[in-house]
Amino acid sequence: MNNLNNKTALICGATTGIGLAVAQNFVAYGAKVIITGRRESGEDTASKIGAQFIRSDVSVEAEVDTCFAEAEERLGKLDVLVINAGIAEDEGSIEEFPSERMKSIVEVNLNGVFYSLKYGPRHMNDGGSIINTGSVAGSGATHAGTGVYAATKAAGAYLARTAAIENAPRRIRVNSICPAIIAGTGMMIDDDGSDEAKFLGTLTAFGRMGHLDEVVGLYNFLASEASTFITGQEIRVDGGLTAGISLPIFEAIGS
Repeated sequence: MNNLNNKTALICGATTGIGLAVAQNFVAYGAKVIITGRRESGEDTASKIGAQFIRSDVSVEAEVDTCFAEAEERLGKLDVLVINAGIAEDEGSIEEFPSERMKSIVEVNLNGVFYSLKYGPRHMNDGGSIINTGSVAGSGATHAGTGVYAATKAAGAYLARTAAIENAPRRIRVNSICPAIIAGTGMMIDDDGSDEAKFLGTLTAFGRMGHLDEVVGLYNFLASEASTFITGQEIRVDGGLTAGISLPIFEAIGS
């Protein structure tokens, strides 16, 4: 892992799952960290890992603007911004999915990225890093029942690409990490040996689900000075899911 000593970081959507794991990693490697969430109950979670908490709903533009201003008041200009807040639902088909629930996913997964990219850079140091949490279900793969989620994640990743170009004069790099089949995220089942977990594992080249500690290292790398010539990328952490049909699938078919 890379040293993040004295870097200042704001991690949006970090009271659970990938965001919380990233916050723990950043603190462990020396960063000063603020986590956000839209519930009031994040103070204890932040305190336990040595971070601070700001309540903020990324779908509300005014709250995002205020959050960044408060973060700068507490920590000074930010070195790292992680845009991680997101929601997913079992959507069913596009025809069946209620429009109001579609709008709620768009408000968090797309509008939240837009507001973060709109207001975040002005509160950052030159040479900083913005890391957007995308998804393989919006970068190379999708499946029935996840159309809105995939569309919002794809749109967010393209906003991040544009932001990479627009912020390059300040040497602020912007990248998306696109996970898939990662246990313990809150959007995926646990790797508990169940039939469903085993099935999901067959979709990857390794024949198993991934784990949080196999994702956070990439966030650490992109937050560090080791990645200063990487920007505008979508980096998949999917165990080879999008590489092609896995050998475990062929084995399952043949068994």
